[in-house]
Amino acid sequence: MLMLYAVAELEYAEIAAALQIPLGSVQSALHRARTKVRAALAEGDAR
Repeated sequence: MLMLYAVAELEYAEIAAALQIPLGSVQSALHRARTKVRAALAEGDAR
């Protein structure tokens, strides 16, 4: 989903429609994905 947003530049509603899932699920999943990416980047900086 993060790739659809970042690379394909789709809007949240477009992602929801393409995947046939609720908009709220897209928002939650993208929030979790961004949190994981930030944590991984921070972990890499700590090394």
